[in-house]
Amino acid sequence: MTKNSVIQIQNLSHSYGAKKIYENLNLSINRGSIYGVLGKNGVGKSTLINILMGYLQPKEGKCLIFGEDSHDLSPQNKERIALLHEGFVAYDYMSIEEVEKFFAPFYKKWDKRVFYELVDLMGLDYAQKLSTLSFGQKSQVVLGTLFAQNAELLILDDYSMGLDAGYRRLFIDYLKDYIAKNEKTVLITSHVMSDLVGLIDEIAIVQKGGSVYQSSLEHFIKEFKCYEVPLEASFDESKVHRVQTYKDKKHLFSFEKLEGFEELSCDFEEKFLGFVGRY
Repeated sequence: MTKNSVIQIQNLSHSYGAKKIYENLNLSINRGSIYGVLGKNGVGKSTLINILMGYLQPKEGKCLIFGEDSHDLSPQNKERIALLHEGFVAYDYMSIEEVEKFFAPFYKKWDKRVFYELVDLMGLDYAQKLSTLSFGQKSQVVLGTLFAQNAELLILDDYSMGLDAGYRRLFIDYLKDYIAKNEKTVLITSHVMSDLVGLIDEIAIVQKGGSVYQSSLEHFIKEFKCYEVPLEASFDESKVHRVQTYKDKKHLFSFEKLEGFEELSCDFEEKFLGFVGRY
């Protein structure tokens, strides 16, 4: 494990029966970076987080966090991690203030200022019970408990579930500012590609069958191209990653320049879907 690595995955293989999830995955996440694990539902994003948190032990290979095996982390290193799991638990009978007071004793580095900073962005009364909040407001309170832990590593498993565009933007803006002021490492999964542009540094795109593409987000957006061609057009299939038929034309997705074809302007989400497939 390199000195700058917070997470290092070495030759990881995992499966559920005959269903292969990962095969010989190697991945390194450096201190201070924001790393996105992306992919369609069911490909193993949450499985990877469960392995990292020690809830699952991989069939083969190692996962190291702060230099320790993830399934045998010391209490000292567990304190350095804050986890948001998909489908979080919220205590609806508590008020916002009661939530803060309930969680504070569990974390040595708890920073109530950070908790209320995020709550204040929504203009909420601290005496309000969580049961009276919208789902988006409740999610922000839960995220406040995550940031207030002042952990070195934040693992956010699909933070965007159920959030509308306004609350997603509030969270992303706050996360950017929080990381800029504090040297934190973030591992994040999301289904909303537009949120990630300008936020994450490196990506791992997980596909069914265990293959994982790794790159910087900037490199992927720049180098993965989409071309539009007539249905009857011939092309070198060895240079094309994916072909999608659209009405009376085909869209070709490739990391190579395809001469003689029109390159389309595509955003990150369109390129992501061109890489993993729409359906």
